[in-house]
Amino acid sequence: MKTVADIMTSKVFSLKETDNLHQGRMLMKEYSIRHIPVIAESSGDFVGLLTQRDILNNAFNVVEKYGFSKLKKREEDTLISEVMTADCPTIESTVLLKDAGQYFIEHKHSCLPVVDNGQLTGILTSVDFVKLSVFLLGD
Repeated sequence: MKTVADIMTSKVFSLKETDNLHQGRMLMKEYSIRHIPVIAESSGDFVGLLTQRDILNNAFNVVEKYGFSKLKKREEDTLISEVMTADCPTIESTVLLKDAGQYFIEHKHSCLPVVDNGQLTGILTSVDFVKLSVFLLGD
């Protein structure tokens, strides 16, 4: 195992920038995930990342302004593109694992969308590195 492609998750849930925030929150809840890549509806290009932190920040703001009873309705009326992180770092599938690991250590990110030629091909998370460590320690 030498490159990001060797350990990344390639079957990734994604959302379109035109989906609503409630859909994103429910997807995270149902599958116990913390990051969802966002793709452009027209081209399929990677455009951003919806994180659990993005959803929580939005929820706190909505509850503070409108009360808890309005949260679901406000989420249904909010596009992913309004809340997602648009300028997030990405990584290519050909990057060496050593370099990707060093990036995680230096920047303290918990995930990196894997993007090749503008297209989402997977996601690399800190959990992927833990799984790799457990595998290597087992040998």
